[in-house]
Amino acid sequence: MKITKTLFLVFFITLLNVSNVLAQDPPEPEPGPVPPPPPGAPIDQNLIILLVGALGLGTYTILKYKDIKKASI
Repeated sequence: MKITKTLFLVFFITLLNVSNVLAQDPPEPEPGPVPPPPPGAPIDQNLIILLVGALGLGTYTILKYKDIKKASI
């Protein structure tokens, strides 16, 4: 059984390597006009809201887990 697993592994790795070598590179895209950047605010616009939400969800999860653990004892 161990020999079968080893042979399968060698076959799989060889097949994977051969397929990677034979794969062709995708054609280069033709240069065109550069699209304008998307409008919007800076990336850190809503970090405070995300932080409060993450802390709230984490607190809820921890307290819920403690309640379930207490009830099971």
